[in-house]
Amino acid sequence: MRKPKPKSLMREVAYERFKVQLFKRNLVPGQFVSQGELCELLDVPLGPTREALKRLEAESLVRLIPQRGIQIADIGVRLIREAFEFRTILELAAVRRFALTADDATLLQLERSTRAVLERMASGDEPDGKLIDVALQVDWGMHNLMIEAIGNHILINAHQQNFDKIRMIRLHGRSPRFLPLALEEHLAVIKALKRRDPEAAASALQRHLAAAERRALGL
Repeated sequence: MRKPKPKSLMREVAYERFKVQLFKRNLVPGQFVSQGELCELLDVPLGPTREALKRLEAESLVRLIPQRGIQIADIGVRLIREAFEFRTILELAAVRRFALTADDATLLQLERSTRAVLERMASGDEPDGKLIDVALQVDWGMHNLMIEAIGNHILINAHQQNFDKIRMIRLHGRSPRFLPLALEEHLAVIKALKRRDPEAAASALQRHLAAAERRALGL
């Protein structure tokens, strides 16, 4: 007979499954759901789901509203601006250090993967959905790599929580047609990184993040 999973483990399962459903767009920003509906969607009992919701509320991914239920975080101007402001503070510090510490092989691989996706997108020979997923992984990968290279777990966790909001904003807002432009902006950052120029890399990244924020706002 299979032993039931400890409540603490089930809480983590509920937390991770919630984010999977959010990024698969089965949960929509601003949507209201009941605890019962969420338990059914996550396939997790009520107790661990409630525990997971406390963490999700602390990370501003949901709001628990008495008599109304659970509201998925809504995407508004304030959320976009605050998420990008926090992202910019963290990533500008990270890219300056990354310019001095990243090995040549890592930077070469970043450049190759970015150019490869751009070439595939330009060819128009592949289904858009699959290629967009690949492009997003390359896009997000560079940002995550720079943060993780710092090796500060507090900073990494803060970045991940904020990046969940960025992902939600992008998946439910920005058109995929902007991806080639974003990846071209990445190449400008990578070019400065290869020159080992921290300030040039920070300037290129700041331009990229400012453009990404404008696109998220629909400007």
